[in-house]
Amino acid sequence: MLAQVANVTARSHSSLWRQRHDWQSRGKEVGLANRTSVDAKELITVLNDPTNATTRLLTVWSNVPLLLMLDVDWERGPLVLIGLTDYMMWPLLPPGTLLQLDQKVRTVAEGTWTEFERPIYLIEHNNRFYCCHAQRKRQTLLLISHAESPAPPSKPVPFKEARVRGRLTPIFRPLATRGNAPGRANQPRLNP
Repeated sequence: MLAQVANVTARSHSSLWRQRHDWQSRGKEVGLANRTSVDAKELITVLNDPTNATTRLLTVWSNVPLLLMLDVDWERGPLVLIGLTDYMMWPLLPPGTLLQLDQKVRTVAEGTWTEFERPIYLIEHNNRFYCCHAQRKRQTLLLISHAESPAPPSKPVPFKEARVRGRLTPIFRPLATRGNAPGRANQPRLNP
């Protein structure tokens, strides 16, 4: 699920940037470059188009508090949403967590870490995205889940086949409690 969301998010971010750039270009032509409001008909048209990046983002992020989105530094990097069935980083990052990707950090840091200090990365392997801790051992990259996660503890992948997309910073985390959708403590370990 994270792979689907990350793909949608990456495409949506790219599409949003292109749309913003196109709107700015067209806006300069008709004198609307510094426009801060949107006409209601224009907004309805955008929201009714299921292929529009804005519609997809609003659908995926419908549970994120709107006021929180106002404080996001959109220039820092794209946003990533952990899929609703992805328990790799549970309970630290339950399904539905919204994170921001720092694309400038593309190397896996070495060191001894506490649970809350250890970096979290977005790693692409075989057209799937993983939100996880990582450790490089020679030519292998270990994708490491949280110690309490029902997901397998680690997944070794060839270093040359994996791409570190960047380091993740949490923006919004739903509560990871027993019995609700964001977190379930009594789930058995999942098969890789």
